[in-house]
Amino acid sequence: MAVRAMTTRGARAGGCVRRGRSVSRDAKVWRAGARRVGATRPARATTEASPADAETRLEVVSAGAILVPHPDKADKGGEDACFVLKRKGAFGVFDGVGGWAEEGVDPAEYSEQFAERSAQSVLNGERDPVKVMKEAHEKTQVIGSCTACITVLKDGNVLDIANLGDAGVMQARKGKTIFRTESQQHEFNLPYQLGWVKVYPEGDRPSCADRTEIEMKPGDAIVLGSDGLWDNVPHDEVAALCAKHDGDAETCAEAIATLAFTHSCDPSYDSPFTQEARKAAEDTPAWEDTKNLVGGKMDDIAVVVAYFEKEQVF
Repeated sequence: MAVRAMTTRGARAGGCVRRGRSVSRDAKVWRAGARRVGATRPARATTEASPADAETRLEVVSAGAILVPHPDKADKGGEDACFVLKRKGAFGVFDGVGGWAEEGVDPAEYSEQFAERSAQSVLNGERDPVKVMKEAHEKTQVIGSCTACITVLKDGNVLDIANLGDAGVMQARKGKTIFRTESQQHEFNLPYQLGWVKVYPEGDRPSCADRTEIEMKPGDAIVLGSDGLWDNVPHDEVAALCAKHDGDAETCAEAIATLAFTHSCDPSYDSPFTQEARKAAEDTPAWEDTKNLVGGKMDDIAVVVAYFEKEQVF
């Protein structure tokens, strides 16, 4: 089966997010960020979850995605990308690094191709998210770079996660945050990122991804997002929306993206991004210029939502 690149796009319309095309299989999107040069670091230790018995095997019952581009990039759709493979229980979000535009490169090309290669790897039978990331990294041979978060359901109830950079995934249960990945950054606002080694040898490698396995339970939801989501919406607010729209992934993804966009445009909102900026500036010469910093962070926003329930056997 060929991978079909689908784009979910939202646009600014009277201060609101206009619904893009939500998807339930393969999706694709885009992002902006700062190009960075830095060294790699070892991956964090894997957390292992126990495989399910026959009575607790889960399946994805609803999945959807939406992409809202930065208003300045609405005409081209932004620079984030994602894939949604509901039947395979596999999902990914990829954030194209916008700094490449300064060199005449379309940052969307790398993230788009990386999403396609990742989805194709899963469709070809690969279930290890780090190996999926590695294969996509080897086969994406265009100029650019991106962050990456890939999740795959295995053993009936175990979500296997590989996260590199400042995209990420969270697990929600009954309106509460059960698990969330941590951002990987060489320094504030300079995330880990993958690029074509031939032209960007200083980029990070898939082996640097944080690898985690978490146990999923019936009724749980996961939300994958680019930094345009996590820089603007606290995880507990995302978890509350997962409970409000329980079982309806497309509506939930739209609600989360709408909230992220609204926060990103609010100059008085004390966003997670500005909180981290102030924290990073403490005890540095930048503190005087940063200590009163507030406001949302306008960016491309990619959101993927999936709900899990007990597998139905007929």
